[in-house]
Amino acid sequence: QALKNISSKLNIDFWNVSQSACTNGGVGFNVKFTGGFLSNVTCNCTEGNSTVCHVTNIQLKGLNLAGVLPSEFGDLSHLVELDLSRNYISGTIPTSFTQIPLVTLSLLGNRINGSIPEYVAEISTLQELILEDNYLGGPIPEKLGNLSSLRR
Repeated sequence: QALKNISSKLNIDFWNVSQSACTNGGVGFNVKFTGGFLSNVTCNCTEGNSTVCHVTNIQLKGLNLAGVLPSEFGDLSHLVELDLSRNYISGTIPTSFTQIPLVTLSLLGNRINGSIPEYVAEISTLQELILEDNYLGGPIPEKLGNLSSLRR
């Protein structure tokens, strides 16, 4: 359901969200376009004798996606990588992102606005936080210094 909501909010019309999309190796999600643009959704289906799948990685790069950054990404409890580079996504980073074990969060080259929220420092698993080329302003929150694994 989270993927359907994300697809709707970002107008991803080429995704075919179905019960079997993950078990079929990402068929319906994974599309490589010319010029390095891509849609990639990776799932881990090792639980319950391969009957339970969790989305672990989402890459939607350079697809001209527009809309407000969906809070529903926070419903993907096993998401470790979210790369939405080079789109037209706006809004702020939702608080729901603090609920997921993100290692990589890349919002490079979008229209994310406001300031970097202090609660981003609550994503203790973060190793890469890429926010350049957005409409962010204000001071960098001091609490980001508490992210001991942050390397980028």
